[in-house]
Amino acid sequence: MANEIRPFRLDTPEELLTDLRRRIAATRWPTRELVNDRSQGVQLATMQELARHWMTDHDWRAFETKLNALPQYTTVIDGVEIHFVHVRS
Repeated sequence: MANEIRPFRLDTPEELLTDLRRRIAATRWPTRELVNDRSQGVQLATMQELARHWMTDHDWRAFETKLNALPQYTTVIDGVEIHFVHVRS
């Protein structure tokens, strides 16, 4: 049945995480913004710190474990695959 509810478990292959780190490391950064506020968007230093965090500090496996502790499911509604967490309030 197309709209059945199916259990979902996150299982990210290590090669995808390795590729993500490689692509982050290969980022070609723009020159520094011309203003000292956020009027031109997110500041370069902020983005570089975020990229550094994803490359060196973020523990994807720990995060994956936390997500997988939740009862997650997928189903199709009106032709769109929906991912949801089912927790009683």
